[in-house]
Amino acid sequence: MGTPYLDPSALDLLKEEIGSDETYVKVNSIHRLKTIATIIGSEVIKQQLIPYLSTLMHEDEEVLFALAKSLGDIYPFVQQAPASLLTLLEGLAGLDETVIREQAVKTLSEISKTLSDSDMLNLFIPIVMKLAAAENFSSRVSACGLIAAAYPRAGAMREKLRNKFLELSHEDTPMVRRAAVIEMRKFSRVLEKAFLISDIIPDLRNLAQDEQDQIRTLCIDSLIEVAKLLSKEENRLHTLPLILVIGDDKSWKVRYNFAQKFPVVAEALGRDITESSLIQTFVQLLRDNEADVKTTALDSLKSTLHFISRDRVQTLVFPTIEAIVSDNSLPPKVKKNCATAIADLGASLGKDFASSKLMPIVMSLINDENIDVKLNMVQGLGKLAVTIGNDMMTPGICSILMTLSKDSPQWRLRESVIRCCVAICKQLGDEIFTRSLQDIYFNFFLDPVSEVRNSGVQTLTEIISELGDEWVITELLPKLQDIYHQKNFITRITVLHALSKLNLTVDQMSTMVYFAAKDNVPNVRLVLCKVMKEIGSRADISSLKNVLQELAKDADKDVRYYALAALR
Repeated sequence: MGTPYLDPSALDLLKEEIGSDETYVKVNSIHRLKTIATIIGSEVIKQQLIPYLSTLMHEDEEVLFALAKSLGDIYPFVQQAPASLLTLLEGLAGLDETVIREQAVKTLSEISKTLSDSDMLNLFIPIVMKLAAAENFSSRVSACGLIAAAYPRAGAMREKLRNKFLELSHEDTPMVRRAAVIEMRKFSRVLEKAFLISDIIPDLRNLAQDEQDQIRTLCIDSLIEVAKLLSKEENRLHTLPLILVIGDDKSWKVRYNFAQKFPVVAEALGRDITESSLIQTFVQLLRDNEADVKTTALDSLKSTLHFISRDRVQTLVFPTIEAIVSDNSLPPKVKKNCATAIADLGASLGKDFASSKLMPIVMSLINDENIDVKLNMVQGLGKLAVTIGNDMMTPGICSILMTLSKDSPQWRLRESVIRCCVAICKQLGDEIFTRSLQDIYFNFFLDPVSEVRNSGVQTLTEIISELGDEWVITELLPKLQDIYHQKNFITRITVLHALSKLNLTVDQMSTMVYFAAKDNVPNVRLVLCKVMKEIGSRADISSLKNVLQELAKDADKDVRYYALAALR
């Protein structure tokens, strides 16, 4: 594959750069190994380059990491005789530095895919077994990561590899056991199902009771992978008992991770097992004494609901949510997540149940003292409207939203109410919006915070697409004309920005244009020029050209600049 001649300058330059005092120079030279290999050819690579690279084992971490990665690039040049290259990678895989070791394992795994059957049996597998038997734990950790790569083509060596993997997973050294649990996911995918059941599951049973909670936590992902490979009945018999044990672990950290992964567990085991056996464990997580576990379980509720029947949600999940809302001892973060979860819960409860049972909880949370709880509940009203419909817009809810949109000291909450009105309008239509939400929505024009006003202006396009041009003429335009004459010039500017979002005729907006052109505040006149330029890009405003010409003579230079820009 390589050229038949030696260009000594390429190898000499590499050695010279490796001898530099600057680490970045060494790393860059290692990254050019493929180019150097192309120049010097296969024989020189085997006879001189790899032996030289083998002398670099005490170099800086960055250099060795680059070497572990770049050795894969020169493998094609020595593919017919890869022994020395594999030996070099074996050495890197036995180093203590994690990033070097992991990269060496990654490179070895990639190379293993193209090794001949002979090289796999005579070179690769012996390297794996040697690493697995090494005294230093870092080599044994690397062995855990290589067994899955070796196993499919191991032939008669499969049994030895299986036994060695199980031996590593029982090691006294926690780092090795941890590596075995992590790599068990890959190993399970290449293992025969019979051995999956006879070897891996009993091994996981032991690891699920390990003294280290980190190892017990890692068992969750391994069990998920195993569950994906088994039938429903096999899972019910073999993996479910282990999963239930982990879900009730003594360590809150393990339960926390289990709550986080619960939707994935439910998907792996399927709806039937989740509905009949796992749901009780999930409810226990929602009732957990640790607030973090409870909070994470609430996070996972949305992705879990489609694995549970409506009856189970009503009889098991909902009472737990009720208990959380009524427990005043819980930290705000729990109720905050509860408010988010309730918005997703509505569809699973059904309209009648949600209307009668869920709405009182909604009222409680939207009146909560904590701003984030209120915020999350307001943000969820749009989703609840899908399930509950017009019945959701009770006088109580409308009154609270009106108060929040005007009087809440938190601008984020006022903005959220405006966006909530838009979301509900999309679900319930123009009649509900005009009757119950319109006055609440219009409060954004008078808000003292620019983020709220800007957010409201941006939502006008969405509202208009739902309500149509007739609503603009009969409801919105009169409102704009009314509030334009507020003493606060910021309000007048907001109205002008709103005009740019409307599909009005020149006659319909001319009154406000003339008023704005004569405004005493330069910023109002300046914004008018910007708005007219934007409107002019999509409609004919030639009849208002005289207004812009007058503004082009304005005493304020910025107004003159933007007026001229609009005239162009």
